[in-house]
Amino acid sequence: MKPGDTITVCAESLSRHGDGIAQHEGREVHVAGLLPGETGDVKLDYVSRQRLRAHGSVISRRNTHAGRRPAPCKHHGRCNGCAVMEMDVPSQRELKVSELEAHYGLSVDRVVASDDDGLHYRWSAKRVFAGEARSLVLGSFMRGTHNVADMSGCLVDHPDITAACEELVAVANDLGAAAYDELDESGDLRYAWLKTDGRGNVLVAIITADPLATLAHRIAERLELPAGVAWGVHSGRGNDMRGVTIRPLRGRQTLAIELCNELVHVGPQGFLQPNPKTAALAYHDLVRVPAGGFPHGRVALDLYAGAGITTKLMRERFEVVVPCESYPESARALGIKPELVEDFLAPILADPHHPHRSPDLVVANPPRGGLGAEVCGQLNQLKSPRLHIMSCSPASLHEDLQILTGSAGAYNLIQCRAFDTLPQTAHIELVAWLVGKG
Repeated sequence: MKPGDTITVCAESLSRHGDGIAQHEGREVHVAGLLPGETGDVKLDYVSRQRLRAHGSVISRRNTHAGRRPAPCKHHGRCNGCAVMEMDVPSQRELKVSELEAHYGLSVDRVVASDDDGLHYRWSAKRVFAGEARSLVLGSFMRGTHNVADMSGCLVDHPDITAACEELVAVANDLGAAAYDELDESGDLRYAWLKTDGRGNVLVAIITADPLATLAHRIAERLELPAGVAWGVHSGRGNDMRGVTIRPLRGRQTLAIELCNELVHVGPQGFLQPNPKTAALAYHDLVRVPAGGFPHGRVALDLYAGAGITTKLMRERFEVVVPCESYPESARALGIKPELVEDFLAPILADPHHPHRSPDLVVANPPRGGLGAEVCGQLNQLKSPRLHIMSCSPASLHEDLQILTGSAGAYNLIQCRAFDTLPQTAHIELVAWLVGKG
């Protein structure tokens, strides 16, 4: 196999980038434009010398997946944001369920979602400025490059986000603002963060390269749609989109988002689930048992508590709920010190008489990397009768479950449920319910 060869393969699964994955002569072949079950004639574009992997593109398909459709978005194939948009939504969800079973051995009882069309669900977005002065665009980095794909009119953004992006670009172009160029380190505008409460209120944070000679202040004055505008600076190299020293420029600096009948106050760069409606359904199930009832008791621990939604929900059923959160902004909102979970659990495990040593329920919502071996080991020591985990990564959840439910583990997995929080992508959110062995 070498670049330029034409081969015939059948895709067996789909990568997170939306490429069909096939096997040929002992190599894994990633094929752009081929869906699982489709056979195609493929031209090889790249064959790795270090790994048994190749990449190619479809010349012609010999059969068609029943769920194939023309991607409804004009940007599909350039922005890389919606890898499975060429499948209808029911087929996307069927694929996600089969992938969970095939790759991670995770069987889910159902897939939960808040809508049927899978569009206009994102309440938060991050964008990159690119282009020449007076012809700027807001977009995202194209896969494997620093080229930026225009994302104007993105179909998965909430209409409030779409309108705010359009106005921001129009004002920046009218003022002649320049996008930052990483090659020669010229220009000013780098990134934009946008959030909405779904009721017409939008926060915009503009990240610039220049801390002094910036047009961010003039842009903020002319923007009419946002309820508030903030400004931050990232003057060095690299793609850290957050910037530093976020300062208010005008208007309000928080949004009140309702999740599970609780209000969460989110700042310009505070964490907000991109799809709050479906995320709320996941939080709802996370603090319940699979059949829908409420566990209750004396003490519950809320690990990776984030904005505190699960903390508030559990306080309706438990005498004491103790949250742990390492992100400073979220920890302040919870009234606790920022702390890593392993540091939080260590003193509890060290003292057999600690007031939180025997919790009735532990809830954990870790980041993409999962709980990790150290925290899983601590949870095995804790031996809570119930452990509920919310995961945004099937791979890391699979690794965690091997430790928690293996021969040396303290738990059994009783059920797992999927939540389609990011339709049109390969992403899936999971809630896993575990109970103590014996």
